[in-house]
Amino acid sequence: MTTIRIASVLSIAALLGAAGASGCARMAMHRLAHEALDHSGEQHADVLAANEAFYAAINRLMAGSADGMDAVWSHSPDVSDFGPDGKRHVGWPAVEEQFRAEAALKMGGSITCEDVKVVQAGDHAIATCLERGNGVMIDGKVAELRFRSTNVFRKEGDAWKLVHHHTDPSPALTPKPPR
Repeated sequence: MTTIRIASVLSIAALLGAAGASGCARMAMHRLAHEALDHSGEQHADVLAANEAFYAAINRLMAGSADGMDAVWSHSPDVSDFGPDGKRHVGWPAVEEQFRAEAALKMGGSITCEDVKVVQAGDHAIATCLERGNGVMIDGKVAELRFRSTNVFRKEGDAWKLVHHHTDPSPALTPKPPR
């Protein structure tokens, strides 16, 4: 299936879903979108390895070093990160700046990515998982972390690079406004 057809099918499916299309139309678009995706496990090994490299970089970030993020992320202006702080960071410079600020906090702890599911369409792949771990929050207390996560990868040359990361917002990581 061509990249244009895949993009068209996925775009139409998203529009119909957003517009509240009838059940039959949504089911038909879901079937077409499902057929457009590569469900073979062969290529998923590379995506899973890229996803694991991202979580290794997150764990280094929690220990105080954001350097690993450079290798796993695309440096394109279209990358975005919707992290647990509830903010939206767009473009590599903004995303990188956020990671450097997070690394400076030296939260400690660790994060794992469990129950990973991957779908792939051409040079894009989506990995969803449950992030679990612990770390020191902005109030100085250690807390258990549990987030749903979506990671979007794009094939750039021979490597899968992260172009979007989205987790649930965490009140423990969101600064309270002054009263």
